Amino acid sequence: MSIFQKAAIALARSPGAGRLMRATAAGSALASRFVGGATAGQAAATAARLRERHGIRASLFYLGEYVADPAIIEQTVEQTVAACRVLGAEGLDVHVSIDPTAIGYAHSDALGRDNARRIASAARQAAGGGRDWVVLDMEDDGIRARTCALHRELLEDGLPAGLTLQARRLRTLRDLEWVVRQRTSLRLVKGAFPVRALDHRGRARIDAAYLEAAAIMLSPQARAAGFLPVFGTHDDRLAGALMALARERGWAPDEFEFEMLYGVRVDWQLALRAMGYNLRVYLPFGADWWPYAIRRVGEHPRNAWLLARSLNSDGYAAGQG
Repeated sequence: MSIFQKAAIALARSPGAGRLMRATAAGSALASRFVGGATAGQAAATAARLRERHGIRASLFYLGEYVADPAIIEQTVEQTVAACRVLGAEGLDVHVSIDPTAIGYAHSDALGRDNARRIASAARQAAGGGRDWVVLDMEDDGIRARTCALHRELLEDGLPAGLTLQARRLRTLRDLEWVVRQRTSLRLVKGAFPVRALDHRGRARIDAAYLEAAAIMLSPQARAAGFLPVFGTHDDRLAGALMALARERGWAPDEFEFEMLYGVRVDWQLALRAMGYNLRVYLPFGADWWPYAIRRVGEHPRNAWLLARSLNSDGYAAGQG
């Protein structure tokens, strides 16, 4: 981990820095760069603007993770249910992402399961026939098995559940064997939770593992099941390989999705849309935006430059996304 990233993490964990930035114009600009709004309504308005102006879809996510306080868990669930309802009312995809550790699994598995069903039931009720999914985010390996089990349970209940898997994990291909035979959505990411004993090692091997998993996601069996492949990556080199693989397998550009973080590599997002590919952005919302936003800045030293630029532009509204 770089000194720059360590500094960003320290800032993310600093209550004082968060209070200061939330009270400044610079902080407001940073929030608007990476976060869709403080409320579900504001986030849905951002999603509607992206869809209307650029044809970009969104997955709304209420900010928070590893929450054990029942009151905050309930607030997270209520806000996510509200997001489902407002997305449906706006005629947008009823598509939300949920972190199992934010909706109850850090308190008890029973609470987490019940809350996941509440959210997925709200999504099903609000859905209007678009690409409507409740996608489970994938955290560290301590929650992986429970997240995969929850995904199965929701699908068995007829609920619109999707899953996220990390290409870096050695066992991901085994997890995919069942998933690609289901009518579901799967977001494949490289993974941000390295565990040496459980992972492929080195960037080249992780990239190769990503493409091995993508080949399974783009298989004839997946197509026959009504499976929706979603490739979560900001790496244009990897995206080019995915495009070639999809063409080789006979998948049209509108039959799968790329997914990126809202406010990150916006020029590349627009380029993908110009090429006819479906793009979805992971669109966080909520008042506690500071830890999330500053982590985005800390992920690469060039983001310090991005931060400075973002404070003087409107991002997507300035023609970048």
